[in-house]
Amino acid sequence: MQNVPYHYRLLILFSLMGLVIAYDYWRNPTNPKKFKEYLFLIVSGLIGAIFGIINDQITCTLSPAYFYYFKNVPYDSSFRWQVSKVGFEAGFFAGFFSYGIFLVINQRRKLPLPHRQLLKMAKYPIAWAIVVAPITGLIFYYFQFPFLIEQIQPIAEPAEIPKFILVWGIHIGLYLGAVLGIVHGAVKIRRKLLASTL
Repeated sequence: MQNVPYHYRLLILFSLMGLVIAYDYWRNPTNPKKFKEYLFLIVSGLIGAIFGIINDQITCTLSPAYFYYFKNVPYDSSFRWQVSKVGFEAGFFAGFFSYGIFLVINQRRKLPLPHRQLLKMAKYPIAWAIVVAPITGLIFYYFQFPFLIEQIQPIAEPAEIPKFILVWGIHIGLYLGAVLGIVHGAVKIRRKLLASTL
């Protein structure tokens, strides 16, 4: 699947979603549910994509070398545009997957939360990512872990290494923060669902 161009993967995803929506309308013409669910996932993916673009524009300013060597983004006149594409691609599927977990948790109850209320849980993965990413970035930057430097030295100039490691740490922190945010959001959803049944 990694060899399939990104836009084809999106096309396959949206085509499958369209088929499921059509089938749902055919089976439940008076009360179809899949359209709203998939719209929620698409909006969630776009939230993640916007966050990914903003983050990568900031981190590529700190270390263009990180994107050149790790993300294979050519350092030319299209550099920032290509970085935005990388941020969109990573962010869209991260948002789609993260909030898909919220949707699954929500569906397991007889009285699920409205999608608008569920979408408010999007703040948790983003907030945790914003909090954790700078912390891990500074930890990586301050300690300059030798095993990381050994991986970077063969490909990057010595002057690029400190900020390269900083951005590497930031990106690891984004994923760690997102996981914490998913857990936080899932707990909040579960509590709201339990409260609604009392």
